[in-house]
Amino acid sequence: MSWRTVCITKRSKLDLRMNHLVVRSDKTVRIPIAEIGVLIVDNTGCSFTCSILVELMKNKVKIIFCDEKHNPCCETIPYVGSHVCSKSIRSQIAWSKTSCAKVWTEIVSWKIKKQRDHLAERDIPQSALLNLYLNEIEFGDVTNREGHAAKVYFNALWGLDFSRDKECPTNAALNYGYALLLSLFNKEIVSAGYLTQLGIWHDNQFNPYNLTSDLMEPFRPLVDRKVYDLAPKEFGPTEKRSMLAIIERRVLMDGQKQYLPNAVRIYVKSVLDKLNGQTESPISMYSDLPCTDS
Repeated sequence: MSWRTVCITKRSKLDLRMNHLVVRSDKTVRIPIAEIGVLIVDNTGCSFTCSILVELMKNKVKIIFCDEKHNPCCETIPYVGSHVCSKSIRSQIAWSKTSCAKVWTEIVSWKIKKQRDHLAERDIPQSALLNLYLNEIEFGDVTNREGHAAKVYFNALWGLDFSRDKECPTNAALNYGYALLLSLFNKEIVSAGYLTQLGIWHDNQFNPYNLTSDLMEPFRPLVDRKVYDLAPKEFGPTEKRSMLAIIERRVLMDGQKQYLPNAVRIYVKSVLDKLNGQTESPISMYSDLPCTDS
């Protein structure tokens, strides 16, 4: 099972040798491809052979490329993520509005719960207001309690002057962390044979990740916690390396400790199963463990 997050920060050449990723820089490192879940290329001076790119795709390794400012700018998505992709896409197109609204209501509820718990653990009084919003959620969240809760939540953490549109280290850190989450969810959705473009609530024609944006919502507070603790005065390479710990942290999932990529896999499967009418059980959701937990 893949579990390693590999980050390349030096100018390197990456190629394939006997089922290993070979990274040649000031020294040569060999990593079994079967162990790699995510490969982050954080140096624009890196070069790849076609053979290693193909082999990484075959093994469903998510590759995230960073730009000259060390920000994630693109990722790899294989043409075919699953041998049953045609069947999965037909099922996705057939999802009923009622099923989508039912699952979206559950996702939104979990997101607000996680935000509320985050505020409560830091003794921030606005957690009571989020609890009120949680109790006011209607089917399909037609009154947009999720949006109201988000505004209260961010202002409670970073002040009334804070806006997600503001250019500042906090937003840079949040965007970086959310991009990492996005990649984890893209990987699992594509691996299951579904299209990231077709969401259950998000429906932006310019967003290639509508379904991903839907499913990742309850996991965003994991990034928020990390950014709040980091309290960045600037957001440079050091802070970005610190943010990578999000992928490597563990959470409690179905009574067992799981690394975040595995927790995402379990959660995504439970959501897709419910959308396909294969279960009426609640979607699987993580419980927080201390960030230092190993």
